Amino acid sequence: MKSQADRLREIALTVKQQIESEMSKMVKNTRVVAVSSGKGGTGKSTLALNISITLALHGKNVILLDADMGLANIDIMLGIVPQYNIYHMIQGKKTLREIILSHPSGIDIIPGGSGISELANLSKEQLKRVLIELGTLDGEYDFMIIDTGAGISDNVMSFLLASDDVLVVATPEPTSITDAYGIVKGLSQNRFKGNLFLVVNRVADSREGVLVAEKFRLVCQKFLNLDIKVLGYVTNEPMVQEAIKRQKSFIQVFPQSVATRNIYEISEKLVLQTCEREAGKEIKPKGIKNFFKKLMSFTKTQGE
Repeated sequence: MKSQADRLREIALTVKQQIESEMSKMVKNTRVVAVSSGKGGTGKSTLALNISITLALHGKNVILLDADMGLANIDIMLGIVPQYNIYHMIQGKKTLREIILSHPSGIDIIPGGSGISELANLSKEQLKRVLIELGTLDGEYDFMIIDTGAGISDNVMSFLLASDDVLVVATPEPTSITDAYGIVKGLSQNRFKGNLFLVVNRVADSREGVLVAEKFRLVCQKFLNLDIKVLGYVTNEPMVQEAIKRQKSFIQVFPQSVATRNIYEISEKLVLQTCEREAGKEIKPKGIKNFFKKLMSFTKTQGE
């Protein structure tokens, strides 16, 4: 027979396991969504910014990471001049909280700049400190939207593979469609398991948007056996460029425009798609800390 002490230990272990199980259910990780395009000039950064702001208007806590190493321009689009970026955090000169910018639109921004490329060269101590800092953001935000570079370089692919979900931006131009397909094919070959989304930007009208998106979806299904989810399209309107000139988001400057309505629909679908996937217990968000941990492992492997 088991002694009383043994029974007490079993009870204590059971209670401990129940507590840990309940706590794991309560842990909320930030969903990391990378926005990318096969080529430049698709309006990728404009979409990343406006989708981020729309999610915030939907009541979501959103942080936007400008990870386009070559053409980091989220700050320019908003008319702000960041004093610090990720590089200053890596060097220990500033904390993560000190480099984050809070914008009146309701989103927070992490200026990436040249600091992004430094992630591949961290010492163990730097890596540990950076991951601890980044881990504090998990649960504080519902979404981290990442504006990646254009193209299918190793750096861009690392960002995409490390993310929970990838949103591919294409325009109706044949070269843009071909390059966007190249991104999707690369993700398929690397067995990406997250959601793959498509937005067709700068369409003439709804008919063109639906047609281009459906053709792209069918091609991916036929040749890659891959299900890409169409979030929608954005109509090409002069006020989008006008908002960029004013260094404002077009959904705020022109709230009644067709393009703004398109962005709202895209954002609503993004929230619904990710919630459905979580409810189906397929893939839960891994969080910001895990994203950067994977990203750093990818970049270190490429540098070897």
